[in-house]
Amino acid sequence: MSDVILRGVTAADEDFLVGLYATTRPEVAMFGWDEAEQHAFIRMQFDMQRRSYAMQSPTAEHSVIAYEGRNAGRLIVERSATSLSLTDIAILPEFRQKGIATLIIKRLQDEAERTGRSIELTVERMNVNAFQLYRKLGFEVTGENQLHLAMKWTPKDKQGRK
Repeated sequence: MSDVILRGVTAADEDFLVGLYATTRPEVAMFGWDEAEQHAFIRMQFDMQRRSYAMQSPTAEHSVIAYEGRNAGRLIVERSATSLSLTDIAILPEFRQKGIATLIIKRLQDEAERTGRSIELTVERMNVNAFQLYRKLGFEVTGENQLHLAMKWTPKDKQGRK
């Protein structure tokens, strides 16, 4: 799938990123608000998420995922000496189930394997599809709270199985 590329986020991506975020919050449509109120709420939530990510992962790499030349999603990864932290991955609904997220995560696993690092992430308990994908790709649950599961993938040589 060489038609999946990552490129750095620019200011011109703002509307795309807000729209992408909106697709991850379908429950907002059920609040009974008009379109302007929904958009204002989504925008506020997006801005809060961005500030939270900036505080938690100040050196993270922010990328737009392009598929066949079209913006399809985003990826946020923080790299440290010992791990890659998959802060966020989101794919537009029309691009889901095409193997894009799987490919991106496998690329991260290849990088982690080459550099001897693990991959860590958290996933919302309600996001069953993402959880199942992570399990299929070898991630294991390492912690939990009421809303999220912490997961980790470790290269085989770090697990002592090679």
